[in-house]
Amino acid sequence: MSAQVRQVSSLFKIARWGALGVGLSYGFVRARTLRNEAAERRISQAYDRKVALIAEAKKKFAESKAPQGGSAGETFDFEDPSFDADKWFKHVETKYQ
Repeated sequence: MSAQVRQVSSLFKIARWGALGVGLSYGFVRARTLRNEAAERRISQAYDRKVALIAEAKKKFAESKAPQGGSAGETFDFEDPSFDADKWFKHVETKYQ
């Protein structure tokens, strides 16, 4: 009792090896493309994060330099003939308390 071995067509063998080669090539190209896209996305996210941090720092700096107290936007001109010294003293008191 011997089992008969079937011969596989050479066209089938070539097609099978060709499909394997095409699959490997596609996998290599696809992996490289996805890796490059991920790297670009990481770079973009890092840049956006830095821009957001800079904007936040600018905002905090502007807040720290803004005049504080009840009369925030008030300026005094000492050369003005209608200069009110009492108003200026009250401004200084509220600013430095």
